[in-house]
Amino acid sequence: MIRIKLFGPTVVEGNGVRRSAADLGGGKPRQILEMLALEPGTPVSKDLLAERLWEGQPPPSYIATLESYICVLRRRLDLGRGKTAALATTHSGYVLDPEQVEVDVAKAHALLADAPDGAAASPARVLQALELITGTLLINEPYATWANQEREAFAAQLSTACTQAAHRASVQGDASTALRLARVAVHQSHFSEAAWQELMRALWRSGERSEALRAYADLRAGMLDELGVEPGAVSRRLYVSILRGSSLATARENDRHELHTLLRLLRQAFEAGADADDRSEPGLREVRRLLLASGV
Repeated sequence: MIRIKLFGPTVVEGNGVRRSAADLGGGKPRQILEMLALEPGTPVSKDLLAERLWEGQPPPSYIATLESYICVLRRRLDLGRGKTAALATTHSGYVLDPEQVEVDVAKAHALLADAPDGAAASPARVLQALELITGTLLINEPYATWANQEREAFAAQLSTACTQAAHRASVQGDASTALRLARVAVHQSHFSEAAWQELMRALWRSGERSEALRAYADLRAGMLDELGVEPGAVSRRLYVSILRGSSLATARENDRHELHTLLRLLRQAFEAGADADDRSEPGLREVRRLLLASGV
């Protein structure tokens, strides 16, 4: 079995030999291998390889050049020839045989994918996928358009899977797993309100009310700065629920630091919305009520 690692620096292991990105015959042969490894078992046409490899401007002799690069890869990686080769030729392109080649990204995609019945990936499967992510995807290709697209697509899939799995973990009462998954979801998709909502819930249920409120404040600030819009109704209702569920008296007795953090966040929200219609910021009246009740 040949193993290809695309998280972090590209590495190929097989036949007792470990080859780094520098051992693959140059930048373009390496990129061809990476493109094929992203879809093991799926033929990739020469035209598509050339389109990606030369950013839409392949040279007139690109067919011969691609064939020479494939020869370089087969020779350096001992990938075989003919119909039984790990790197096989199809009628229009090339394909990696999934029976002979194992790719970390392909395994991660499979773990993050929905079940055949349409159910979201389980927390256990998503945690397995996270163990495979040992570095930035395709880090050897920081500027290639096709690699950037792959990174964006994977980040979106990872964020969605982590958000859904965090919700399942929360429902199952596993607060620590829900919190871990929600943090990853937010990191991968900073403007996903669903991810932020799961983070807020996980923090709240873990007893970190002030951090849950801080999460909303971060979401709101980011959306206003980058998108010019307020968080949606679901996020705002959750924010109000956390405010109403927070006991200032209890916080004062048990955790003075949490009290100060909470009051600072409440004051910031109050000051930011002081000139706004209460109806435009559903949490504003609740903020005012809690500030007055606190006596601070």
